Amino acid sequence: MGYYYPTKLYKILLQYFLDTGLNFKIELTRYYILACFLRRPPLSSMVPHLFFKLENEKDSELEACEYLDMFAKKCGFSSEAIDEMRLAFIEGLINAKEHAPKDLTDNDSPQAREIQISLTFENDLLNINIRDFGRGFDPSVVEKPDIKKKLKSSYKRGWGIMLMERLMDGYEITSFPPSGTLMHLVKKKVNEAARSQAEIDAEKEHKRVERLRYILGSFIDLSSFLCSSKNLQAGLRSMLRILLGTMGVTRGAIYTFEKENKCLECLVDIKLRANARLPRVNIDQAIFEKLVLKQNIDIADLVRDEISQFKETFKEGEIERIFTLSTDNQNLGLLILGNRFHKEDEDPFDSELLTIITRNISSAINTYRLMQNLRETNEILDVRVRELDSVREASQTISSELEIENLPNTVESIFKGVMGINKFSMSIFDPTENRYNICRNNRSLPAALDLWSSPISQYVIQTMQPLYVPDITCEERFSFNRAQNYASNSFIVIPIVVQDEILAMVNLSDKNNDEKISAHDFEMAQLLCSQLGIALKNANLYKRGITDALTHLYTNHYFKIRLSQEISRLRRIKSPLSIIMTSIDSLESLIEKHGVAFRDAAFVKVGTTIKRVIRFNDLPCRFEGNKFAIIMPDTGIEGCIIAAEKILESMRNITVKHGNNEEKLTLSLAIVQFDVAMNQNQLLETADNLLAKTIELGGNRILTAKDLNK
Repeated sequence: MGYYYPTKLYKILLQYFLDTGLNFKIELTRYYILACFLRRPPLSSMVPHLFFKLENEKDSELEACEYLDMFAKKCGFSSEAIDEMRLAFIEGLINAKEHAPKDLTDNDSPQAREIQISLTFENDLLNINIRDFGRGFDPSVVEKPDIKKKLKSSYKRGWGIMLMERLMDGYEITSFPPSGTLMHLVKKKVNEAARSQAEIDAEKEHKRVERLRYILGSFIDLSSFLCSSKNLQAGLRSMLRILLGTMGVTRGAIYTFEKENKCLECLVDIKLRANARLPRVNIDQAIFEKLVLKQNIDIADLVRDEISQFKETFKEGEIERIFTLSTDNQNLGLLILGNRFHKEDEDPFDSELLTIITRNISSAINTYRLMQNLRETNEILDVRVRELDSVREASQTISSELEIENLPNTVESIFKGVMGINKFSMSIFDPTENRYNICRNNRSLPAALDLWSSPISQYVIQTMQPLYVPDITCEERFSFNRAQNYASNSFIVIPIVVQDEILAMVNLSDKNNDEKISAHDFEMAQLLCSQLGIALKNANLYKRGITDALTHLYTNHYFKIRLSQEISRLRRIKSPLSIIMTSIDSLESLIEKHGVAFRDAAFVKVGTTIKRVIRFNDLPCRFEGNKFAIIMPDTGIEGCIIAAEKILESMRNITVKHGNNEEKLTLSLAIVQFDVAMNQNQLLETADNLLAKTIELGGNRILTAKDLNK
C-alpha cells in the first residue's frame, strides 16, 4: 500500500525506516514521497536496499545526496568515504540529467522523465545504480583530462568519469542508445581497525589530493564556460553545487555586491530560498568593506550584527557560515552556507578547501565581469567601426554628387539609412535671392525658409553652431509653435559652414523607432555633415559652369543633357515627366523701343520669377533664343498647370525697370507631358509648336496639347 507525506516529513520518515530496518521503495518527487512497504526482514537490523526515482529538476541531485548520506551512514561507512561517494554520486546524477530527454510532451512515456536510483549494501559493498532514459554515450571515447593540458585546451570535459574512477572502488557505464545509460558505482567498506594510523592518514591525503584535482578541474571547466557564456548565474550555480557536494553542505547562496545600487543581490540560491525571502539587501559600501577585511574566515556573526535583514530573515541554524568574495581590488559579494549533512567534527581540511573554493568563485565572478566588459567594449567598438565605415561611404557618395538638385535626396537617404531618421529637411542658400530654399521631399514644406517665423534657424545662423535639443519640453531658449510635429520631442539643426559662410542647414527630427535623438546621434550627424560643405561648394562651382551668367538659369546644353537623363529615369521607374516652355510676349517690339539692355533686364526678371515659384528639384533653363524651359520631374499636366499659373500671375504683378524705361511683361506658356512613344526631339518639337500656337492666340496664357485639340 502507499502513503503520501508532506516534504517536511520525508527525512524523518526515511530515518525511521532505516532505524527500524524496513526494506522499502520510495519515489522522490518535487512535492511528496510515495513510500511503498515491501517487506520486513525477520532478522536484519538494517535496510539492505533502497530504490527511488529522481525528477530531472534543478538541484535535485543534492536532495538525492541526503538519501545516500543516511543510507551510507547506517551501513557504517566513515565520513571520509561518504564524502567520496557523494562527489561521485553527484557527478553520476549530473551526467544522467545532462543526457536525459529534453522537450518531452504529454505523449511521451512517464518513465522517460525519470532518473532511477538504487542503493544496495551487501558483503561490505555499497552498489549504486543510476539509470536514465535519454541519449546514450560511449565512455571509452571520453578523453581522460590532464590539468596542465586542460588550461590550454578548448575541450573541458571528462572530470566526472575520472572522479568516479579515482574515488570509487569500481565503476561501469553501460549505454543503450537511444534509450539511456546505466551507471554502476561500487564502494567497499574498509575495516579501519585492520589498518595502521599511518595507512589511514596516507589514504586520507591521497583522497584529499584527488578531491582537490577534481575541484580544480571542474572550476577550469566553469571558468572556461564563463569566459564564453553570458550566463553568470548558471556558472556560479554549478560552482556552488560542487562546493555543497564536496563539503557535504545542505544549502547555500551567493550574493553579489552591486556597487552602483549599493546593495547585495541574491544571484544563486540552492535550497536556502534566499531568492524568495531576501532577494536584495541594501548595504552601504563602508559596511561591506568592513566585512571584506575579514577574508578567509567565517563572518556569519559579523554579518548578523551589521546587516539586520539576515538575522531577521534566516532562522537560527539555517546559515552556518558566511565568507566574503573578493579579489585584490574588487569587493564582489558573500558566500552563504547552511549546515552540513553530518553534525560530527568537521574534516580538518575544510578551511583550506573553503579558501580555495571561495577564491575560485571570486575569480570566476571577476573574470566574468571583465569578459562582460570586454564584450560590451567590443560591441561598442564594432558599432563605431560600422559607423565610421558608413561615414566613409557617405562621404564618398556626397563628394561624388555634383548635381545640387540631387544632393538633398542623397543626403536624406544617408541619414535615413545610417541613423534611422524619419523626418529630414535641408535648406540651401541661394545668393541670387538671398534666401534659404527648402529642398523638396515627401513632406509638406514651404518653398523657402521664413527666418522671421523660425527663431531656431535665426539662432543657428547667428551662432554658426549646430544645435541639439534632447527634449523640447525642457528647452527654455525657444518657443515651439509646432511642437506637435515632433513625435520624439527632440531635434537637431546643423549649419553647413564653409569659410564663415552658411551654405545650407540640415534639420533632423524623429527616428523610425520613435526613440529620442541621442547625444551620440548628434555626434554622428555632425560627422555625416562634415563632408557636405565641400560637396555644396563643388556643386556650386559645377553649377556655375552649367548656368547662364545673366539669368543664373541652366544653359541650353545642360538642359538637353538633363532632359535625356530624366527620360531614361522615367522609362525605368514609370514616373511622369513634363516640360514648360515659355517666352516673353512682344519682346521684339520692346527691344526696338528700349534697346537690348532692357531685354537683358527682362530676362533677369523672368528668370528670378521662375526660380521663386518652382520647386527646388525642378530645372529652369535658358533655352534657345528668347525662350525659357523648365523640366518638371515626377509631375503630370495638372501639376505643371499649377506652377505655370503661379508664374503667369507673378509676372502680371511685376514691372521691369531699366533706366527711365518701365514696362509690364506677360508670358506665353506651353505645357507638354512626355509620352513613352516620343523621343527627346519629338518632345521639344511638340513644346515649341505649342508655344508658337500660344503666341499666335495672343499670348499671356497657358496652353496644353489638350487645349489645342479643343
